[in-house]
Amino acid sequence: MKTVLLLGDSIRLSYQPLVAERLDGRARVFGPSDNGRFALYTLMRLNDWLAECGKPDVIHWNNGLWDLGQCPHRHPNQIPIADYEGNLRVLIQRLRETNARIIWRTITPVSPARGWRDNWFFDPEDVARYNAAARTLMEEEGIVCHDLGAVIQEKMDDRLDADGVHLSPTGQTVCADDVTRTLLHYL
Repeated sequence: MKTVLLLGDSIRLSYQPLVAERLDGRARVFGPSDNGRFALYTLMRLNDWLAECGKPDVIHWNNGLWDLGQCPHRHPNQIPIADYEGNLRVLIQRLRETNARIIWRTITPVSPARGWRDNWFFDPEDVARYNAAARTLMEEEGIVCHDLGAVIQEKMDDRLDADGVHLSPTGQTVCADDVTRTLLHYL
């Protein structure tokens, strides 16, 4: 049976159990119980997660919301876009060492109405900028881009939770279905 490694932040954590359900009997789905947070954090923890996972056949991966978020302690973004791109480049090199098929998942949108909450602000324009930078890099590197962000954008009010960032139960289901379809194509 093939092994799928899901990497990402709380968005991934929310749909991961549903993807595992949908692929039961067709693929083993592994994802760390830890939130992947920043690209640099994912890079820091990657060896541990790969040791837990074993050899993946397909890696479905995203980082970005934590990188582009704003808070009073750092401005304008947690991780400047050039550093974000640099961290993604190093992650690509490391993920390629697994010989797995790599699929990049776009950053999901945030509600423009969200505003500052819990000392965090997410600017929809930053989501677009960071997605564009990541997509350009992935295309240069020959990595498949899965535009999950567009799936959420179609019906954002229904697919985002009240906090304007995380997925609603409907959003989790829609994402799990779309991620499963994408994974089945590459398994």
